[in-house]
Amino acid sequence: MVRPTHLAIAATLCLANMFGSAFVAAQSLIFHLPADGTAVEYVGTLSQSNGPDDQAPLSWMCELSIKSVGQEQAEFEGKLQPCRWLEIKSLTGKETAAGIDPGPVGARIYKVLVPESKIVDDWKDEDGIPNEMMPIVRGFRRLGEEEVQPITTPALRFYPTISLLSSYIEPEVVATTDTPETLLQGQSITARRMKGKMVMESQRTRSTNEAEYWVSKDVPFGLARWIVTVTTDEKDSAAPVSEFKPVTIKKVDMKLRRIRDNAESELVTE
Repeated sequence: MVRPTHLAIAATLCLANMFGSAFVAAQSLIFHLPADGTAVEYVGTLSQSNGPDDQAPLSWMCELSIKSVGQEQAEFEGKLQPCRWLEIKSLTGKETAAGIDPGPVGARIYKVLVPESKIVDDWKDEDGIPNEMMPIVRGFRRLGEEEVQPITTPALRFYPTISLLSSYIEPEVVATTDTPETLLQGQSITARRMKGKMVMESQRTRSTNEAEYWVSKDVPFGLARWIVTVTTDEKDSAAPVSEFKPVTIKKVDMKLRRIRDNAESELVTE
């Protein structure tokens, strides 16, 4: 029997494929759950160029944090089960003396109640459904300087608004044991080094997402570092595939900066 949540997610993905948009989301930021109250913080850079010959690409600083900020029993797919409140915050903007200035639109924060059973360290769940979205019971979000709003969808998508890292079908294990570069002071991490690729194509555009990422059981939620390049190609709708030319190249490099305890929610939802 196909579950209602799977139907809703599948319908969303079908619409994305029909319209050829870069809509597919990912559960790729979260591979396992740490103790409640744990938080991780990442920092890195985002660049955008108008093709491989662009000598003056735009660049921004990025910060991303993931927190576990509560536990409760909630009904999901017809049964009561353990769930976790997760809070994800993303900042993108220019670096200033006071930190990142996200401007009116560069800050995003999400607080979602997630069934613990849906967090798995694989590209698919136990039913063989690709982990392209993270199912949620309910949630809230604040985009930029807007008011807090409830999330009305049955799942949270990470790509491309929260992270350029996507969910990759059958990713390649480059090394089972590797030491990624991080910004942790006096601590090295042992991780699984992975590579993934996702291509989405329509008559006029093609988006190629290529990633290298490191997953570790020693890091809360799993990720130690990720490097992603997203290349967008365009052509006339009647032209052959060979006529695709790159028009935009985005690249992000994010490194683990901090692990901390006693994390509290930042988003006021009551």
